[in-house]
Amino acid sequence: MKLKNIFNLQKLYFLFILRRILSVGILKEKIFKAFIFIATVVTITVTTVFLYNFLDDTDVSEQINFIYFIIKMQGVNIIVWTMIIFVFTRIIFLKKGDFLKITNQLPITHNERNSSFIIFELLMSLTIIFLISIAVIIAVVLRTNFHYIPLLICTIFFTSLTGYLLLQLINSIIIYVLNLIKLEKVSALVSILSFIVMLAILYLDIMQSINNINYKTGEFNHWSQFYIELYSNYGFIVTSLIFVIIIFVLLIILYIPNNFGSEDNLYLKIKKPTKLRLTMFNLYILQISRRVENITTLIIAYFLSISLLILDILNPLYAMFLVTTSGLYIYTQTDSIRINYYRFNYSAIKDYINLIISQYLYILITSLPILILGLIINKGNVNLYDTLIIFGQLLLIIILSTLIGILFPAKKDNPFSPIIGFLIIVIISGFISLILQFLNFSKLYNSILMMILYIFVIYISCLGLKKLKEEFLHEDS
Repeated sequence: MKLKNIFNLQKLYFLFILRRILSVGILKEKIFKAFIFIATVVTITVTTVFLYNFLDDTDVSEQINFIYFIIKMQGVNIIVWTMIIFVFTRIIFLKKGDFLKITNQLPITHNERNSSFIIFELLMSLTIIFLISIAVIIAVVLRTNFHYIPLLICTIFFTSLTGYLLLQLINSIIIYVLNLIKLEKVSALVSILSFIVMLAILYLDIMQSINNINYKTGEFNHWSQFYIELYSNYGFIVTSLIFVIIIFVLLIILYIPNNFGSEDNLYLKIKKPTKLRLTMFNLYILQISRRVENITTLIIAYFLSISLLILDILNPLYAMFLVTTSGLYIYTQTDSIRINYYRFNYSAIKDYINLIISQYLYILITSLPILILGLIINKGNVNLYDTLIIFGQLLLIIILSTLIGILFPAKKDNPFSPIIGFLIIVIISGFISLILQFLNFSKLYNSILMMILYIFVIYISCLGLKKLKEEFLHEDS
């Protein structure tokens, strides 16, 4: 395996993102780029100011090094976020095999291609962790100058990098074992389900450790503090050397045979009902319900809902938020159907309504087993108000995820478009939340503003569908 080839593939991925995602559609508009930059800076600045004030330890007992304690708690947050990012990328990247076909003609080995994507995932994870932690880093530096910088490096970057590679090693071993016993078709599903179990175990472990915190002295013992304890006992240089050794050992994942190849079966073999009319809506329902990756995501959601029921953490219906991720790909999944309608009396508004209702109906129907299971376990008791609120939230998430799928269509099943689109929507949502907090309106005015915002989202989505039709007809001509 040549490191030069892996490095060149990294450049190829970044070039693909730059030219095929960040330079097309709405992202090529300078005004939009400027807005995203301003929103990001404002969000980070406001969060930093809040954390700076929060880190004021004048009212805290002298027995506690408050900033040191907060950094230790940040180590726990990093572990949780690393795990969540890893599981999320596994779900989003279910179809990355088709994207990797663009590298099939290159003079590289299968292992080099797969290893390059693992490293690229790692870089994306570190970028997201940095964005999550940047406000904490700046606030601590402003409070203490650069005294805690080495500790922050150990807590955030060493912990995140080691955690992600360890998770990737476990994932590679699971997939390798399943491939050995000829279960490669379900390897991705089994791997994700395994990590959801690990996430549940991690939650229980962290909650137990938090309950044992000595708030008088700030003592907190947890395995996520590994690099923090090393730094406290041996200093930054020794900690860095141990980190390098651990990373070198974990990079064995690059040599574990794996299979990221493209799946041949995109759909389940379900016979079409003989009396079903071939309308756009019915075709969308069939497309959503037969796609293998959608079924995989649904199974994961069912598994997560059972975990939530057993652990009694949240309403199990919250697991259906995973199913709404299909909205990130809904435009490309239904594009072949839409193209046929372009040549007739196509309506972007009608198309958008079909996209939203088909997804929502699919989620309503597939939520029934969770509702029934919850009724059985709770002996008929159900919080109707919470259930209706969750179904309302699911509709709102579908509208947002469909917007991402339209503005950032995942052509050739590339996993980068939905990830970048999701991050941009998160930044905009955080920016809007800060504005609402600053304005301090009543719940009624906030509700009216959110309604106006979602009307704007729907308008932009319909406008995007019209624009995509024009681009297709222009290319076709």
